[in-house]
Amino acid sequence: MTEEKKYPRRKPAKMVTVRSLSANTEGPVRIMGIVIESNPGVSLVQDIYDNVDDAAKIIVTVEGTLNVAEKYLLIGEVTEKTGSDGKELRLAASLAYNINNLDTKMYKQAIEMEDEVVRALSR
Repeated sequence: MTEEKKYPRRKPAKMVTVRSLSANTEGPVRIMGIVIESNPGVSLVQDIYDNVDDAAKIIVTVEGTLNVAEKYLLIGEVTEKTGSDGKELRLAASLAYNINNLDTKMYKQAIEMEDEVVRALSR
């Protein structure tokens, strides 16, 4: 008889804004961003899920190269790196999905409706 292996279930990535991230952020996170600069393995991404006036930027480490001026849904873990400019947050992305054709306004509305439904059902 073979022994069955058990793998712990990963937590789902929560949708966050770059501005809300900190070094204490635990678990996987999901951000939507547009690539500002890109080199193989590392890109600078600006948040598009947040309000335009408050949108922050984060350095994302990825496998491969992201295309400049394209939108991506990025899932990964928040890390902190100490450099010459002090400590900076980075996102170690395990998944980078191109979402250029996604209507971000409609996506935001769907997320907000989901939150309302969950609140209504939990009463």
